[in-house]
Amino acid sequence: MNEQEILTQLRKAAEEIEIPETLKPEQIEKQLQEQKAKQQQKNQHLEPKKSKKIIPWRRLGSMVAVLALVVCSGIYITVTRFDKNSGTGQTDSVAMTDTQQTVGETGETGYVDVAALGTMYHPASDYKEVYQTLLKGYQQNNQQNWIEGETSAETSTDALGAMNSGSDKYYYSDVTDYGSADVDLPEGSKEGGKDYSTTNLQMEGVDESDIAKIDGSYIYTVEDKYIVITDIRDGKLEEVTRFLPKDCGAADRVMEIYVDGDQLILVVQGYETSLGESSKAGSDKENSDKESSDEESSDEEIAVSDASEDSAFCYEMNGKSTTQIQVYSIVDRRNPEFEGRLIQDGYYNTSRKIGDVVYLFTQYHMTSDVVGYVEKEYTSVIPKVNGEKVAAGEIYLPESSGESGILVSSLDVNKPDKVLDSKLVISGYAQTYISKDALYLYEEDYDGAMITNIAKFALDEGRISGVAATAVRGYVRDTFAINASDGYLRVLTTDYSTEDEVNALYILDENMKLTGQLTGIAPGEEIYAARFMGNTGYFVTYRNTDPLFTVDLSDPAKPEIIGELKVTGFSEYLHFWDDTHLLGIGYESDEKTGNIESIKLSMFNIENPGEVIEEAKLVLKDVDYSEALYDYKSVIISKDKNLIGLVCEDYSSSRTKQTYQIYSYENGTFKKQAEIPGINGVNYENVRGMYSGNVFYLWINDNITSYDMTDGFKMLKERE
Repeated sequence: MNEQEILTQLRKAAEEIEIPETLKPEQIEKQLQEQKAKQQQKNQHLEPKKSKKIIPWRRLGSMVAVLALVVCSGIYITVTRFDKNSGTGQTDSVAMTDTQQTVGETGETGYVDVAALGTMYHPASDYKEVYQTLLKGYQQNNQQNWIEGETSAETSTDALGAMNSGSDKYYYSDVTDYGSADVDLPEGSKEGGKDYSTTNLQMEGVDESDIAKIDGSYIYTVEDKYIVITDIRDGKLEEVTRFLPKDCGAADRVMEIYVDGDQLILVVQGYETSLGESSKAGSDKENSDKESSDEESSDEEIAVSDASEDSAFCYEMNGKSTTQIQVYSIVDRRNPEFEGRLIQDGYYNTSRKIGDVVYLFTQYHMTSDVVGYVEKEYTSVIPKVNGEKVAAGEIYLPESSGESGILVSSLDVNKPDKVLDSKLVISGYAQTYISKDALYLYEEDYDGAMITNIAKFALDEGRISGVAATAVRGYVRDTFAINASDGYLRVLTTDYSTEDEVNALYILDENMKLTGQLTGIAPGEEIYAARFMGNTGYFVTYRNTDPLFTVDLSDPAKPEIIGELKVTGFSEYLHFWDDTHLLGIGYESDEKTGNIESIKLSMFNIENPGEVIEEAKLVLKDVDYSEALYDYKSVIISKDKNLIGLVCEDYSSSRTKQTYQIYSYENGTFKKQAEIPGINGVNYENVRGMYSGNVFYLWINDNITSYDMTDGFKMLKERE
């Protein structure tokens, strides 16, 4: 066999290699987050109280690189960091302005906030400035040890060797949005006159993609690489279509979907892969030199050498990644028709649909193949959208440096091949909060005091325009803690840099200028959950007991705490059951020690916001964890159907028990309606409960089962 034949066979083998679901980057990150959260909860059974100044695990997702190194059957599998990216856009008529605010002293609490230290942004003058900013950030970050905690000597060598060599043999991603729906009034279960469930949204009027959707007649699910459409009309449960996205490669994956009438919209993550030789201790400089010598290196470049104990074949992600929005007509559900797409560089972060416009967010990251061994042109770092580089004037740079950022583009689903606008914000690892008319990027700054930088962009039918940027003292836990209403932005923060944690509420106007504030809230505790309804805000802090605070926001200049309810445990997720009741899902704890016990459901009566009471609670004694605490899309809650459905885990025994549990609430009492097994061994991310009429559907990974909600959730049938 000659060299060419060997290369051909190896190339074919690389194409046929299927990446296990559990090894895909987003799954690795998710699993690590969940395991960390679970371990923290287990540990708290043994600890008298929560440790101070522990940075929440979800926050570590924006600080720490995730390294996956698997050795199996002589195959050395490395998941690399994403991504080397590239996009397009148009120049804003309004540039982002510097509106830093100095937050003053509140005499009531004695809490003094320092001058804002947030980093502001400005449009790049040219690609050279972009390159220099990214290069500086890359060099600075490459000198730091991002990996915290104890690792084995071998793992540490592999990880640090990879990072210091500049070979990018690790994966980094922002944490997917975790938060609650910020609605002025609770969403009902009926949409367009049809009686069916909808995705739990983060903001009313801002649609979100998910892994499963229902429209009353069909169920749409993401199953591995496939989109599956299931007919549920007239009591049926029949698969009618199973198809791959257009040009779906071996390593590509459908992330989430939208369904809007007769349109199906897919979010598809694409990875470039290669098969080559790799050292057990990580990629050596020789291979890094070769890989970085050509900006357009591809699967055609396959390194071959004699196998030895110091080397093995490596199937790896190249650090090049693209994300697509694909639009299909589903007038005929059996034959979806491709209508067009938007393709942009970067690893998928999130997306939103407002009216007919979809906004796609991807994570950009400076990769080593543009620095170090071979001098590159400045344009080599610029991401692309539909094959066109993002214009320099559409790239916002920090005043200092940075090696990563968020790329956002927009398209009209009726003209899916046309890019409406694009922006790249070099901002570290910002998270997103999106209202009907604005995008907010926020991220932490740990230089001295704990500061959260917030940048605002106006959204107008696909147009993305920089407005202003500012900073507030403290850390924003997640999108639970942010709410936009009537031109104001409310931001709840916890400052972990003080002797005791200190919480604050800031109210910013449409230009991000400080309007009002509350500081020094609940010293020694931290914010766990929040929810806003009109001019009233509710948030939970926790130490040994669970104070549920009520805040009057009717006067933005003078927000006022009007109620404080102390109960045992704490809520991680808050959901408006109706206009007078607030559902809390969280943990019960020992009143004296603060030891966390089991999952708890609480129903708070908020008819009088100043005198909130815990009307009822139910401690799920055999449930130690629920995905509902950290992923608002995984829970189904409907007052109309008297339905609360969530995935539950019991890991008190040697083998974790996973079930789907359904509860009702009536006359001040929670009642268990059903406990459905069959989830063990399944990635419970891929579990969704939904309903149409009086039929409940439970989708578990690749199967759908229907249940009669009027007959004690009696099983009806499984998908044919």
